[in-house]
Amino acid sequence: MRLVAVWLAACSLTAQAAPALVYCADAEPDGFDSARSDLAATHRAAALPLYDRLFDLDAQGRPIAGLASAWTVSTDGRRYLLTLRRGVKFHRTAWFAPSRDFNADDVVWSLNRQLDPAHPGAKVAPAGFPGAISGAWTQLIRKVEKVADDRVSIELHRPYAPLPVLLASWQTSIVSAEYGARLAAAGRDAELAQWPVGTGPYQLERYERGATIRYRAHPDYFKGRAAIERLLFAIVPDPAVRVQKLRRGECQLVDGLKPLDQAAIKTDARLRLLSYRPQITSFLAFNTTRKPFEDARVRRALSIVIDRRALIAAVFEGAADSGLGPYSGKTLWGAGTSAAPAADLATARKLLAEAGFQDGFATAIWVRQGGGTSNLNPKLSAESIQADWARLGIRTEVVVMDGAELSRRTRQGEHAVVISGWMNSLDPDELYANLLSCEAARSSATRWCDPAFDKLLDQARADSDPARREQRYREAETRFIAESPWATLAYPYAVLAHRVELSGVTPSPAAPFRFERLRWK
Repeated sequence: MRLVAVWLAACSLTAQAAPALVYCADAEPDGFDSARSDLAATHRAAALPLYDRLFDLDAQGRPIAGLASAWTVSTDGRRYLLTLRRGVKFHRTAWFAPSRDFNADDVVWSLNRQLDPAHPGAKVAPAGFPGAISGAWTQLIRKVEKVADDRVSIELHRPYAPLPVLLASWQTSIVSAEYGARLAAAGRDAELAQWPVGTGPYQLERYERGATIRYRAHPDYFKGRAAIERLLFAIVPDPAVRVQKLRRGECQLVDGLKPLDQAAIKTDARLRLLSYRPQITSFLAFNTTRKPFEDARVRRALSIVIDRRALIAAVFEGAADSGLGPYSGKTLWGAGTSAAPAADLATARKLLAEAGFQDGFATAIWVRQGGGTSNLNPKLSAESIQADWARLGIRTEVVVMDGAELSRRTRQGEHAVVISGWMNSLDPDELYANLLSCEAARSSATRWCDPAFDKLLDQARADSDPARREQRYREAETRFIAESPWATLAYPYAVLAHRVELSGVTPSPAAPFRFERLRWK
């Protein structure tokens, strides 16, 4: 009751203030602890407004200073010494009043809870933290230690050139060690995800599940107080409804829009439409530990029979590129071609016959309810694939479920085939480490482990020369296409829209927007 009373009092004080920025989100988060989730919705609702990380990324995806103001790397590439910013304030909320500024203790606590199962902060994730598991942090990071209040040492088991990019990922968001330790001591660990405390540009006020998330600007944010005081997420899974709310002025910012909605937005003088090409891959993952998908011939057959051109026309309404590799050919790390070949029914039948499935088999494709940036309509995607596979005698059931349930059950390996996606991995190791490496096989959607592929990844990770890294990734991509642990469906364009009274919406491959940079005209 005390929390509710405090929130109501805060609302009354701001009732006459400038209007809240309302962002129509396509899905709700599964909490506000970024380290415990692999949902894009949690990234938007937690990592971006509530937390900061040791590094940030510029518009091209290169690491820049974040909570770490400077850093040095040892000559053998195995030790990073980070200098931390001083004077960074944590949120002061109805549920926690910090006694000190951000320091090295917070970095050590935030990272070590994901590395050490015996750490007090690890109790909230008995099965482990998704990013740490899929990225095999324990096999990468040897030790995280406090050197001084403003210095942290990170020692690695092996040289790892992309470490600053990893430390910019949303799973490495820095939480308050003081708050986490207090909750752990009281046996209330789960409250870290319910009542978060970070250093980010906004702090949480209230979450009404399935409806709204309310934030207010962090008054002592180290980069300067956000120009818009109040931020509200309206949970609106239906893209058509999001557009309606935007046109009526019920929200000022939306993304994950269907291309057919663009015409109406373009003709509305009150709205602005922005289209950009981030690094997004929409894919269909095979659980390679389940029959018959442990056989690469089956996976390859089911991949090459997909009519990607028809799927892109129906699902993405043409606003996507096609291809077979994990990365678009129009990015630095993609293969030379950006177009997938036409569906090859003859070769697919031959491969299935060689694998002993000339008469087909039964399976199921799992998809999330609703759609998002990586796939505007997963159910329609699955139905398109269902029709393609029927030509091979494959009897496919399409199963729709809530996004959080889908993520949980996929991590546990209960699926056979699942439609998923990955976005904003501007350094390829993040995608490969989290989704396709042997280190990630325990919880990834594919459960795939290929030693030859992994060897190429290890060589690329250890090499600081961009040209040599690129060559290794191209070789890895060739191996990936041959083995087909997933079938790449599309590289979608991203489309967002906003009201003309809102400025500062500047999408880049690194992020579609940053809430703290937005302002009213």
